[in-house]
Amino acid sequence: MTKKFFVALMMLAVLLTSSIAFAAFEETIEEDADLVAVKKMAVAFPNYYKTEDAEPDIYDFAREIYNAGRFTSSREIIAYEDIASSIRRDTGIDIHSLEVPEAEKVYAQNIARYADTYVIATVTNSSKRPWLFFYVYNSADSKLMYTYSIQSNTLDKTTKDYGLAAEEFFKQFDTTAKKNLSKEERKALEAKQREARVYRKHVEKVTYKTGKEKVDMVRKK
Repeated sequence: MTKKFFVALMMLAVLLTSSIAFAAFEETIEEDADLVAVKKMAVAFPNYYKTEDAEPDIYDFAREIYNAGRFTSSREIIAYEDIASSIRRDTGIDIHSLEVPEAEKVYAQNIARYADTYVIATVTNSSKRPWLFFYVYNSADSKLMYTYSIQSNTLDKTTKDYGLAAEEFFKQFDTTAKKNLSKEERKALEAKQREARVYRKHVEKVTYKTGKEKVDMVRKK
């Protein structure tokens, strides 16, 4: 039987830097899903269609999910573009050249080589306020492990707010997984989370001063 938790959050001052106040989230953990065992999570192609100018295009949205994870999660997060490049290198198939259903099929067939789970973000944005869902699948068999959804009174259809929603997903995934850890394992996970926060602050400072991320600057040398 599926374990289901619904949490209504009135977050007036939970995160001062976040615009996602008064958010309600729901999470579902599938039976026998071992969230603690998740070490690498890959970003899959989102299920999303841009409806307003302020929204990101689908590739920028996938990049926002990746950035939210690498700055927030204690796990290793792998970008969609990196997975696409690895599949092209190892199989000769360029999933960018395929229709979306076929690209998703090839992605699912190969993802276990590179990560133990993958996340598909879905956005319902036909009404004034968007509703975001994040589905985590086991790479070995593509079985659903975990679902997180979020709505908010102040969640707008913008790149920034979609990124903030993704951050909340990664934070909650870590929080839920942490519940079944031993005291020592929990301390180790919290240390990783602190490291992720420090790294985020460092990258934000570099971006503010130069207008470019340090990672991007290194790659171009």
